[in-house]
Amino acid sequence: MFVYSETYDQMKEDLSNEIQLLKTKGYHILTKKELIVGDLNIDKITIKSKKIAKNRLIFTTGLHGIEGYVGHSCLKSFFKDLLGSLRPDTEVIIYHGVNPFGMKNFRRTNENNIDLNRNFSKNNFQNTNEGFESLKDFFTPKVYKSTKIANLAYYGALVKLVSKYGIATLKDATLRGQKVSKEGLYYSGDTLQKSSEYILSELKNRVFQDINNVVWIDLHTGYGPRYQMSIVNSKNEKTSTNDMIEKIKYPRILGMNIDDFYEIDGDMLEMTYVIHKDLKAKCNLFSTCFEFGTIGDSTNNSITSLKAMVFENNSYFMEQTPKYDKYAHKLIKEQFLPSAEKWRIKAEKDFLQAMNGLIPYKEL
Repeated sequence: MFVYSETYDQMKEDLSNEIQLLKTKGYHILTKKELIVGDLNIDKITIKSKKIAKNRLIFTTGLHGIEGYVGHSCLKSFFKDLLGSLRPDTEVIIYHGVNPFGMKNFRRTNENNIDLNRNFSKNNFQNTNEGFESLKDFFTPKVYKSTKIANLAYYGALVKLVSKYGIATLKDATLRGQKVSKEGLYYSGDTLQKSSEYILSELKNRVFQDINNVVWIDLHTGYGPRYQMSIVNSKNEKTSTNDMIEKIKYPRILGMNIDDFYEIDGDMLEMTYVIHKDLKAKCNLFSTCFEFGTIGDSTNNSITSLKAMVFENNSYFMEQTPKYDKYAHKLIKEQFLPSAEKWRIKAEKDFLQAMNGLIPYKEL
């Protein structure tokens, strides 16, 4: 069962303890800290292969800040139950806490309110999102005297927007990323962030060098059925989802297209394929996302999920009552790191099942 660290500092201490424990078991581990903002950093952990490396397994956690607490729990399960089963020619690289500010402050976004998974733009931030501009007022942070008034205002405004534009348009306009509201949700910014620059540098100078196969797994929470982790593959993945379901014996595998998921400019995993192609890298690449559903994927659940992000954003940018701040904080934590024991048991089970299928399938 996943057990979360209560704070960022506790999680980083736990990570250090996990590394020391692995070293006592004979693993050769290199660590490096990349300073991002203030005293907050990305931890790069390299677990060297026992023979000359042919395979490289990469994990990224905390691209969406708060989601990194579940990502950290995944890594602990990996260390305990899976690391020892890897081939001796498989190296592991972990980028722990890609968005350290978001992790520390239980936010999805970074220190500039930028959604880092909208910041790896393939066209120098040229995309526009006209739908979001129509909805901008709804996502502008506001002050509320009570949680009751806030809820009434949220649902009242939402009903009007859905009546006018439809739920699909609302979802599409928000998830695609936007550049018009620095205090709004899914803000991509128009320049690369320091975390993004670091990951891009690693991709261009390290990830694809001296290796035959690269498997990259980005760990997220939020999207999908509450009790079923989704494997979300890149649109560049050539193997059909049905074939992969059969080969790795995992029930929910999606392709990143408009029917299965949502289309994004600035997605980190899509950028791994862009750079792999630009470099004409000779190694094989498989980049995927493990997405742990938390609330559920019905329309009502999507509305609840959106409310958690809107309310947290209001709390962050505007001075609210202590009761409102507490309520918003509770909503966002349940949205991205559910407290229910049943969920935490199933999430770990799904992670292990997916990895136990993926490791032999990719010959790691």
